[in-house]
Amino acid sequence: MSRFLPSVAPDIRAGHKADLKAIAVVMPYLWPRDDPGMRWRVVLSVVILFLTAILNALLPVLFSIAIDQLTPTGTSLLVVAPVALLLGYGVIFWVSRALNELRWILFGPLEQRVRRRLGLAVFDHLHTLSLRYHLSRRTGMLSRVQERGLEAAAELLFNVVFVIAPLITEIIIITAIVLGRFESHYAIIMAVTLSLFLYAVIYGSEVLRRYQRPAVIKASEAHGKAIDSLINYETVKYFGNEEYVSGRYDRELAEAERLTVRSLIYRSMLGVTQMTVLGIGAGAIVVLGGIDVAEGAMTVGAFVLINTYLLQLVRPLERLGNLYRSIKQALIDLEQMVSIFEEQPEVTDRPGGEPLPDGDGAIRFENVSFAYDPRRPILKNVSFDVEAGAKLALVGPSGGGKTTLGRLLFRFYDPAEGTVRIDGHDISRMTQHSVRGAIGVVPQDTVLFNESIGENIGFGRPGATDEDISAAAGLAQISTFIGSLPDGLDTVVGERGLKLSGGEKQRVAIARAVLKRPRIFLFDEATSALDSHTEQAIQQSLTEVSRGSTTVVIAHRLSTIIDADQILFVEAGEIVERGSHLQLLAKQGIYAALWERQQRSGDEEDNEEADSDESTDPAGDPDEEKANSTP
Repeated sequence: MSRFLPSVAPDIRAGHKADLKAIAVVMPYLWPRDDPGMRWRVVLSVVILFLTAILNALLPVLFSIAIDQLTPTGTSLLVVAPVALLLGYGVIFWVSRALNELRWILFGPLEQRVRRRLGLAVFDHLHTLSLRYHLSRRTGMLSRVQERGLEAAAELLFNVVFVIAPLITEIIIITAIVLGRFESHYAIIMAVTLSLFLYAVIYGSEVLRRYQRPAVIKASEAHGKAIDSLINYETVKYFGNEEYVSGRYDRELAEAERLTVRSLIYRSMLGVTQMTVLGIGAGAIVVLGGIDVAEGAMTVGAFVLINTYLLQLVRPLERLGNLYRSIKQALIDLEQMVSIFEEQPEVTDRPGGEPLPDGDGAIRFENVSFAYDPRRPILKNVSFDVEAGAKLALVGPSGGGKTTLGRLLFRFYDPAEGTVRIDGHDISRMTQHSVRGAIGVVPQDTVLFNESIGENIGFGRPGATDEDISAAAGLAQISTFIGSLPDGLDTVVGERGLKLSGGEKQRVAIARAVLKRPRIFLFDEATSALDSHTEQAIQQSLTEVSRGSTTVVIAHRLSTIIDADQILFVEAGEIVERGSHLQLLAKQGIYAALWERQQRSGDEEDNEEADSDESTDPAGDPDEEKANSTP
C-alpha cells in the first residue's frame, strides 16, 4: 500500500473540494428559502434526534447505578430506590426508541421533497443546455447519472442529518461522562482509540475513493451503451448484431466488475484495519477494568458502565466507518450529477432580454458566419431576406449549411458573426422562448413521444382543446387515418412513434406544428425520406397549412420547391445562386444542372413504379393508398 500513498494527498485535497462542491449544490434543496415549513421540519428533526442521542448516552448511567444498588451488602433487601431507577431506565429506553422511530415520519417527507426538487432542477437544466451538448451525450448515461445522483442525495441527507450527527453527539456525551467518572487512563485509551479509528476511516476512505470513482464512471458508461442499443433495437435486428452489442455490453460490464471488485477488496482491508484498532482499545479497557474491580478500586456497576459505553462506542464507530464509506460513495455519485449543473448553455438570453414582438414573420440574415468547430467554417458571410408571407427554399448538396441556417433561425446556436432578424428584431437580443414560439418546425426525422396521437399533436400547444387538435389534424390531412383507428386520437404511437408509418408520423408532426400557430414555418427536409407519391401528399399538406405564413423549406428534391418565391442554392457555406425556379433554370447554372439530373432519375423511378404490381400495406395511411392509386 505504501507505494502509492505519497501520491494520495493531492487526490484527497481534490476530493475534499469536489465533496464540498457537491454538498453546496444540494444544501439549498435541504434548506429552501421559499419553503419555511420544510425548514421547521428539518429543525424539529434535528432537535428530536439530538434528544434521542442524549437519552441513549444517559441510559447506561441509570443502569450502572441500579446495579450498584442491587449488589448485596450483608442482608440488604430490595428497596424503593433501585426499583425507581429500573422503572426510569425502562421509561427512558422506551422514549429514546420511540423518538428514534419518529425520525421516519420526519425524514420521509424531507427525502421526497429533496428528491423532487433536485430531480426537477436537473431535468430543467438539461433542457436549458444547448443542442451541441445533447448531440455529444448518451441518453442512457445521463439517465443513469441522474438516477444515482438522486439516490445519493437522499442517502447523504439521511446519513449526515439522521445518523452521523446523533452518533457524534452521543460520542461526545459518553466521552464527557467517562472523563468525569473514571480515571484518566480510561479516557486516554478511549481518546487514542477513537482518534486512530477516525484517522483510518477518513484517510482510508479517501484512498478508497480513487478506486470507487472509475468504477462508478464505467458502470454509467455501460448503462449508457445498453440503453443506446435498446433505443436502436430495429437497427440491431436489421443487421443481426445481437451478439455484437451483447459482447460490447459485456466487455463494459466486465471492466466495471473488475474496478468494483478492486474497490471492494480495498474496502474489506480498510474494515479489518479499523476493527483491529477497536479491538486493541476494547481489550485494554476490559483488562484494566477487571483489575480495578478485583482490587476494589471500581464497583461492579462502574465496570458495567465502562464496558457498556465501550460497546456503545464500538457499535457507533463501526457503523460510522461504514457510513463514512457509504457517504463517500454517495458523494462520488452526487459529483457525477453535479457535473451536469456545471455545464453551461451555449445559447443564453441576454440580461434584460425582451420577448419577440408580434409581427408577420419577415426574416433577414445579415453577413452571417458560423462554425461548429473554428477549424471548419460552415457558413461564410451569408445574407438574404424573406418577406412576410413568402416562401424561401434552401437547396444544395449535403453538408453545405442548409440545416445550420435553420438552427440559427431557431436559436439552437447564435452566429459567430452577423445578425439574424425576425420582423426587424435581432433574435440574439430576444428571449429564446419567444423566438422559438414564433417558429413551427417539421423535421426530417420526426420523433414522437410514446403517448397517444392526440397528446403528440397537443404537444404543439399545451392546453389546446380537443376541437383544436382535431382541426389541426384535419389541416394535416390525417383525420381520415385517425378515424379508421379503433382508439382514434387515443391510439398510442409506441416508442419514438414506431407504430406509425413514415408518412403518418410526418402528418402528426405537421398537425403539431399547425397547432402551435407560428408566424414562420420551417420544413427541414420533411419529405426526403418518403416515396414520391407519399411525398406529393405530404407536400400538399405542407402547402396548405403554411398558406399565408412565412415558410422556409430545406429540400433535396427540387420538384417540391418549384413554387418558392426565392430559392437559394447553398454550397460550402455560401449562396452560389439565388432566384425563382424559372430564373435559376434560365441561368443554366448549378441549379439547372441538378434539376435536369433529378428529372431524369424521376422519370426512371416513375417507370419502375408503373411496372410494379405490389400492393399497399393495409396498415398504412389511407391517404397514401389514394396517392398510390393516382396515375
